[in-house]
Amino acid sequence: MSVRQEYVLVNGARLWTSTQGTGVPLVLCHGGPGLWDYLEPLAQMLEDVTTVHRYDQRGCGRSAAMPPYDVATMVGDLEALRRRWGHTEWILGGHSWGADLALTYALAYPSRVRGLIYTSGTGLDLDWREEHRLNQRARLTSTQQLELARLKARLTRARGADFEEADHTYCRLLWSTDFADRRRAFELAGRLVQAGRHPNYEVNRAILEDWRRIVQEGELRRRARQLSVPVLIVHGDADPRPSSIASRLAQQISGARLTIMPSVGHFPFIEAPESYSSTVKSFLRLVDPSTSAPAARPLPSSALPDGEDRAGDS
Repeated sequence: MSVRQEYVLVNGARLWTSTQGTGVPLVLCHGGPGLWDYLEPLAQMLEDVTTVHRYDQRGCGRSAAMPPYDVATMVGDLEALRRRWGHTEWILGGHSWGADLALTYALAYPSRVRGLIYTSGTGLDLDWREEHRLNQRARLTSTQQLELARLKARLTRARGADFEEADHTYCRLLWSTDFADRRRAFELAGRLVQAGRHPNYEVNRAILEDWRRIVQEGELRRRARQLSVPVLIVHGDADPRPSSIASRLAQQISGARLTIMPSVGHFPFIEAPESYSSTVKSFLRLVDPSTSAPAARPLPSSALPDGEDRAGDS
């Protein structure tokens, strides 16, 4: 199917967007924070049953670097995009930080949300972070751990081509820990790296700081218990972010459907595309029967796009 890309002005920021497919509207929120849209494989899975919107969040990828960088502004950008595209209601899908963003939007605008696909997010608690760091370390040799620390320090002073090389090496090494298949981890992480494109670490730091503040306040947990829209939560049991995150969130949201995918890491739509697509399309049929159309279509590995998630750890 054809893909329409355009830049739109949203709340003072010029955002890159992409639209493809036909059917019930669905918007996909990429992770990071501070990365860029890398959800083309997911859009290709769902374009036969949904109209799929993707975009680069402000300060990310091809979109304008236009502060403020906070959760409320990111949610406001999503709502402005909904109005821009003319949808009364839509389905939200998000991966990692994007899942948290999509959930926050659903809690702010429940009447606008027909359903929520929450993939590999980090939930509404903060006590998973140490386990995540330990799991990351366990997937790197001691030499790789030292190299990661050296590259992180180098990035603070590198410029030009030196920054390009150091950042891409750093990202590939860090992102390799997110894949369950250790034999292919560096290959898959390497495909996520794109020439000329880098995480916006300013956005990453600002959004994560704001997100931690919001989670600590506890208001989102209270509102999550009152959320009545259909929710699908998907998490890989080999994601270094523990699957207990997803289980706990499923308990906090009444009626949420939980799928823990075996032998899958942080990118279910890349590591187990057929199983993930089947799970998501089954959920979509519950949300909107008109999505019961062609069967899940396997995704060629060559379609793998860009960025990981949690550019600088979450």
